[in-house]
Amino acid sequence: MPKRLSSYLLAILLLALLAVTYYLTRAVNSPELQKAIEKKKGQVSSSNPPAVPLSSVSSQTPAPPPIDPANMEKAVRLNSPESTVTEDLQIVHEFVELYRRAFGSNPVGLNEDITAALTGTADPSRPGRLFPPSSPAVRNGQLVDRWGTPFWFHPESGTKMEVRSAGPDKELFTADDVILAQ
Repeated sequence: MPKRLSSYLLAILLLALLAVTYYLTRAVNSPELQKAIEKKKGQVSSSNPPAVPLSSVSSQTPAPPPIDPANMEKAVRLNSPESTVTEDLQIVHEFVELYRRAFGSNPVGLNEDITAALTGTADPSRPGRLFPPSSPAVRNGQLVDRWGTPFWFHPESGTKMEVRSAGPDKELFTADDVILAQ
């Protein structure tokens, strides 16, 4: 095809594209269409949704599965005055181990991701709640140590997890940190 003919075809296609764009822009911004949209909005906002009896709503939402009583007892002991920070880390490790045995690998991500996995809030369709989400050791979606500082989780492998408490100074990676890797 000669260069000049291809240039003319390209120019014609470009003009056609501009014409279609202009037409569509005018059609979308037409006063008639805007009035129809406003009228439809008014109909939607003024109509009341059908009433749904509360009994049918509560029966549609399944209750979360109960937490095993032994796990509940462990969760209650976490950060209690009767235990030590090392025992707290051991309890957290036990929950990570339970998760690993149930799902085949460690929970992954940041503290809030691991907490969501342990409490069963990460994926509500997935069975299993190991740790109570209402525990005092869960604050702002994170599992915290006895000083209120989020635990630091570091996966060493698919089956080993290091858990670190910032200690009384509430700063990670200082001399008073308490670490447990299993």
